[in-house]
Amino acid sequence: MQLLYSEASPYARTVRVVITQFAIDGIEQVGVNPLENDELLLEANPLAKIPCLLLNDGGALYDSEVILRYLDHEYCGGELFGQPGESWYGEAQYSLIKGLLDSAVALRQEQMRDDEGLRSPFWTARFEQALLRGLAQIEQMAISGHGKLTLQQICLACLLEYLDFRHPDLDWRKVAPATARWLQSFAKCDAMLATRPSV
Repeated sequence: MQLLYSEASPYARTVRVVITQFAIDGIEQVGVNPLENDELLLEANPLAKIPCLLLNDGGALYDSEVILRYLDHEYCGGELFGQPGESWYGEAQYSLIKGLLDSAVALRQEQMRDDEGLRSPFWTARFEQALLRGLAQIEQMAISGHGKLTLQQICLACLLEYLDFRHPDLDWRKVAPATARWLQSFAKCDAMLATRPSV
């Protein structure tokens, strides 16, 4: 199998952290730039989005959640998502973090429109406010306090490091100080260190 990914993508990073954390063998990780219309990516995913997992049978899975659910079912024994209906509260937490990832990436895309003179102050502020509100809620949920490793923690850590990477001026630590302290420790685990973006 091959995982098509971009080093900077927080969605792809969640998948790569799981692959590393659970020592899943047989997946070659191939870096691609989705903005360059890579032929391999376009053939596998007409949306040209990453991550994209190319299966041995010639098929492809895309959308990070679909890939994570596949890996959980095939390799992680259901540890990540649990059984359907087991924890609706946990599902809601995961959904919140996914939404925050969407806002963080949308904010980055809005910033990239600066060169075209098309950046919208309205949407920039809206995405920033959504991120700060959401992280304040995360702080109240105490997701970082779970002793057992959870998918929510993995996705949250990837989100927070993406904010530091792409949005260093967003002072999210002010609204989530306990979460920030947790990240200092969690970010040192091998799977996080091995997948940290550098460009």
